[in-house]
Amino acid sequence: MALVRHQTTGRFPTQSASQWRAGEGTNAPVNITARARKILLAGTLFFATVFVLPTVVDTGISANAQNIGSDLFGQRSNPDAQLLLEADQLKYDDANQRIAAVGNVQIAYDGYTLVARQVTYDRNSGRVIATGNVEIIEPNGNRIFAEEIDITDNFSDGFISALRVESADETRFAADSGERVDGNVTILNNGVYTACKFCKDNPTKPPLWQIRARKITINNDTKEVSYEKASFELFGKPIAYLPYFAHADPAIRRKSGFLIPNILYREELGIGVSTSYFFNLAPNYDLTLSATYYSQQGFLGQAEWRQRTQNGQYNLQVVGISQQNPADFDNGTYDQSETNRLAAQTSGKFAVNRNWTFGWQYLYQSDRNFTRTYNVTSQAKREVTNEIYLTGLKGKNYFDVRAQKFLIQEDIVSENRQNQQAILYPLLDYNYVVDGPVAGGQLSYNINLTNIDRRIADNNISNTPGVNADDRYYGIAGKQGRLSANLEWKTNFITNSGLMITPSLQGQVDSIWQNTDNPGSLDNPLLVNQSMYRAMPTAGLEIRYPLVAQDGFASYIFEPIAQIFASTDETNIGQFANEDAQSMVFDTTNLFSRNKFSGYDRIEGGVRANIGFRYSASFNSGGSLDVAAGQSFQIAGLNSFTQRDLVNAGLESGLESKRSDYVASAQLNSGTGFSVRAAGRFDEKTLEVRRGEVDVTYVNPDFSTSLNYTFIDAQPNYAFPNDRHQASLSGSVKLSENWRAFGKITYDLETSSVISDSLGIAYDDPCFSFSVAYSENRAKFTGEQVNQSVTFNIGFRTIGNYGNKLNLDPFLE
Repeated sequence: MALVRHQTTGRFPTQSASQWRAGEGTNAPVNITARARKILLAGTLFFATVFVLPTVVDTGISANAQNIGSDLFGQRSNPDAQLLLEADQLKYDDANQRIAAVGNVQIAYDGYTLVARQVTYDRNSGRVIATGNVEIIEPNGNRIFAEEIDITDNFSDGFISALRVESADETRFAADSGERVDGNVTILNNGVYTACKFCKDNPTKPPLWQIRARKITINNDTKEVSYEKASFELFGKPIAYLPYFAHADPAIRRKSGFLIPNILYREELGIGVSTSYFFNLAPNYDLTLSATYYSQQGFLGQAEWRQRTQNGQYNLQVVGISQQNPADFDNGTYDQSETNRLAAQTSGKFAVNRNWTFGWQYLYQSDRNFTRTYNVTSQAKREVTNEIYLTGLKGKNYFDVRAQKFLIQEDIVSENRQNQQAILYPLLDYNYVVDGPVAGGQLSYNINLTNIDRRIADNNISNTPGVNADDRYYGIAGKQGRLSANLEWKTNFITNSGLMITPSLQGQVDSIWQNTDNPGSLDNPLLVNQSMYRAMPTAGLEIRYPLVAQDGFASYIFEPIAQIFASTDETNIGQFANEDAQSMVFDTTNLFSRNKFSGYDRIEGGVRANIGFRYSASFNSGGSLDVAAGQSFQIAGLNSFTQRDLVNAGLESGLESKRSDYVASAQLNSGTGFSVRAAGRFDEKTLEVRRGEVDVTYVNPDFSTSLNYTFIDAQPNYAFPNDRHQASLSGSVKLSENWRAFGKITYDLETSSVISDSLGIAYDDPCFSFSVAYSENRAKFTGEQVNQSVTFNIGFRTIGNYGNKLNLDPFLE
């Protein structure tokens, strides 16, 4: 065996192709072929130089070889790269000016590897020929296989027989033969392309999908792969004939071109066909133009601009239509009353510096339902928030200021629902924690500024003047605001016996101003507009006694907790609107909170105590158990939860008596996929369930399911005169390695009716995905069927994805 080697350390790597790790980088077949041919020429020229110039010393030969390699490959990734050649024999034909490496030929240079039975260089014709199970491996893991490669030494033209290319991301080309033309185009004759793996047990079995074509052209300049006289095959069976088809080079993530068309349908719009063209203008910005034609409403045009910068990103989307048949929509709707409809949407987010972020989201439309009707822009939903904000975060400190306007998209022509929505300018939150101890403890403060404008009152009231027991004023027309400052100091220490004691002092000061419309009217229970001030100091003491144990089965923590807070009575209840503390749910998550109200507008007052415990167990098997329970007590002063404000917050919460209802929760996680959580609120006298929730979940690789049950006792003060029972069940089961079925059902036990249900099936593998699901939604209290739809999604890796949702109601009428 003749061995030529110009690397003094180590042998040429002889690992098989399957041992080379795939890396990131282009997998364009043209590039693979070009680089591989450069390796061939570098190797052949190198060993030709070695034997034609036998008087040159070893170091000179090595330097010459590296220069040749560098010239051929361009800038080397490794400046110290060595070219290695290994073969059983080296043959010289001086008469015909041919040099050949024969038998187990292996050439390596700068991470590239060539393996063949024979490599021949013809100096007269300038052709390099590699024959016999040719395999080339690039540093990024791309692999090319051929029976023969025949190229010119300037790489502009060549021929490959029995070609097969496998890229690092497992896309594959194969062809009877291939040609390289003009140095930048590769033509594959009778070729096949797929992004699917071949069956290991039966390599001759066709892949799940493939494109077979008489001619495949890979253009390295345009980064496009095109097919002529092609057929699209599933499981080896042709399902579609394509005279011409093209897609981006599989290695290219972004490329200008047409996107997959979309088929749409809605009764009032008719059948719609949508197509889009994507302009890849630069790596950091692009433009998409879309056109949709509806058979009943005409042409809808859409444009979207997206751009990333060094510190953020933004987008702008514009869409419009001149409706041909507005009368097809229902009477009294925006859809029927408008002909020319327009919308513009933009959003952005930018990092001002490492601590500050600036952003916005804004939707403009010519009427209140355009984007929702045509399902265009990312804000095609019932409730939309327009806002601009500035947020800062550094260490423990937080700042956020924003202006917000809430939009309601609805089809009925009416300004009432929209004008009931609050406009906030500004909404400010600031939290600061003082560095280092202050008087031996931690000092922090919070500031909140809320300024609200509302055009029309938002309420649920009777027609009887004055405030009635079940009246609720969610928002009052006019202008109002509040500035709140909350200062807190707390410290903690541990006694020798392990008792953890945390004393605290806290105070909140509020300044409230009002300029509401029509005080004393049916829509405004406030008798006068007035400014007011509120100050509520609080002293608190918390005692915990954690008990820790451990055995061979688990580690345990049992922690009794007792708290007492003493505040002045809450004042000014019902004298100003409650905007941010309307939600009130008493459970173990806020059992040990100083203020159980959810916002600044309400503050828990008087002297009260919270008593309970927390228990946790961490099992050696990986499971865990967490339990919490307790009760609150109103010891002295005014109980804030017995006092009516303008939305009745706190009433029927379980806190309106001197002894609250009991609250408890438990969560068990087996560590093997099974978990169960139960939480509830129980009447303090009868232990009757007032609110309860149970979640059961099981997950394993083949099956997953989740069961939820929720019960809420009747709450007449919140407009819920009846109990609420609801259960939902969802699941997914793996039918085979790639197939799964899934479904969900939600059932109202109070009305004995199904609220919603869905059922679907899906297929997923690395090269193909498919899913179809049928769903129904019904009116909650009547159980009447409201909507039926089918959702369909299909995706071919490297080719594209397509999805659509079809409303079935018009077809079933």
